[in-house]
Amino acid sequence: MKKKIIIPEPLDSEAIEEFKHRNGFELKILDRPSRDVLMKEIRDASGLIVRSKTKVDKELLSIAENLEVVGRAGVGTDNIDVDFAEARGILVINAPEESLDSVADLTLGLILGICRKINLAIFRTCKGDFNRKGLVGFELQGKTLGILGFGRIGRKVARRAKAFGLKIITHDPYISGKIQRTPGVEFVSFKELLQNSDIISIHVPLNKKTKHLISHEEFALMKDGVFIINTSRGEVVNTDALFSALQSKKVAGAGLDVVEEESERCILIDHPNVIITPHIGASTFDAQKNVSWKILEGVFDVLHGREPVYPVNFPKLSEDIRQIYTPFRELIIILARLLVVLNQEAFNQIQLNFPEALPTDLIRTLSRDFLAIFLEPLVSTRINAINSMKIAEDRQIQIVESIRIGKDFEKEIKIQVKNNKKSNTQIAGMIDSLNNIHITMIDEFMLDFIPRGNIFLIHYEDMPGMIGKFSTFLGKNNINIAELQVAQNRALKTQLMMLKTDEKVSGTIIDEMKKIEGTRFLSYYEL
Repeated sequence: MKKKIIIPEPLDSEAIEEFKHRNGFELKILDRPSRDVLMKEIRDASGLIVRSKTKVDKELLSIAENLEVVGRAGVGTDNIDVDFAEARGILVINAPEESLDSVADLTLGLILGICRKINLAIFRTCKGDFNRKGLVGFELQGKTLGILGFGRIGRKVARRAKAFGLKIITHDPYISGKIQRTPGVEFVSFKELLQNSDIISIHVPLNKKTKHLISHEEFALMKDGVFIINTSRGEVVNTDALFSALQSKKVAGAGLDVVEEESERCILIDHPNVIITPHIGASTFDAQKNVSWKILEGVFDVLHGREPVYPVNFPKLSEDIRQIYTPFRELIIILARLLVVLNQEAFNQIQLNFPEALPTDLIRTLSRDFLAIFLEPLVSTRINAINSMKIAEDRQIQIVESIRIGKDFEKEIKIQVKNNKKSNTQIAGMIDSLNNIHITMIDEFMLDFIPRGNIFLIHYEDMPGMIGKFSTFLGKNNINIAELQVAQNRALKTQLMMLKTDEKVSGTIIDEMKKIEGTRFLSYYEL
């Protein structure tokens, strides 16, 4: 069956035409569908692509039984319940890079427009009034522009602003040290930015911390006659507080592409010192075309099983980290598959020990990959790398990620499954110089084998003749042994055997082997 992708909002027609001919997929274009129509169509859809109007809420996601991915054609995802999507194992992706230049251009347009009172000048001349009285504005040269949020858009605004001779200061608590060394940009505290800026341009996402980030207290700290520019989200600025600041002339003018209430009831709409545009930051022909192509490519990649470039509810890996990721992902998935069978007791903690050289984002992604395999037998709902961490949290399973320092652990991952801090089962594996995976430890037993082929792991009593019992049994059933290793635990008087066979072994033979006297535990894998 073809995988259905629903598109309830406009995308570039050329992109639609190209992608609708891809084998194995059906693009379902809905022209301004009602909620009822969308609810009906989403039931069997594998993908959904939206802009900012469609509300992808809990109700919609709950009935989407086959939905694998929601694509946001643009940056912001506040119209999508990202947390609930993650809990359902639904990936949310966006296209954050494609409209950045358009938003940065509009930001400078709003700065120029409000500082030079272009809106009032146009309004007058449209009525035939060419009087310049009251239209005296401000130059940008030498003024201080405070950029609140120095992400991708903030950095593009800074580059453009430098050409106008603006001094750039910025505040962003989530920016790396490398970006903080950007030439010509001074990083300051939030309070310093408010106190020292002639123009404040806002470029932050909307979340619990940033809602009404700029309100009465913040306006009180600003210079008299400051200009406010907002092309991020309307709710970041308290509308009532901004209106009061405009009335008291604390704020000389505001250029807004977004407002809290997008209707004629907005109290700012008729203010002479305010420019409001209807959220047109990404509304350029270039951005719309690029966003459409990028989000369609992203959704198709996910449905083909490929890693997304711009995940929202899943850690993003840079290009250099992805090259490291592949062998470590293979290692941790094999460790998970072995542990699913080896761990036979209840547990409430999983400790994952990684080499110190692995980046934090990679560690978190690998942990998700591990949990998606290891926790699968415990849940009846769909589990994958997107929601596995959330499922562990919901089941109150503590996930501990730790670093192992030293040359011996450069390419080794060790995992311990615990119950009330007492170890149940542990396993370790490593990657050699040829990117081959080796299992190096199971519980107290030290081994070294490549987990590939038809493999038995047999824990048995340490007494004479046990190896012969297993090999003789397999020989009688015409099964050839390809490889055999034995590790001994003298303290417990037990041994662990790793045994590979040339061919697959039936369930009946496996059950008979488990009955061999002295066998404590036997598991079989086809890897």
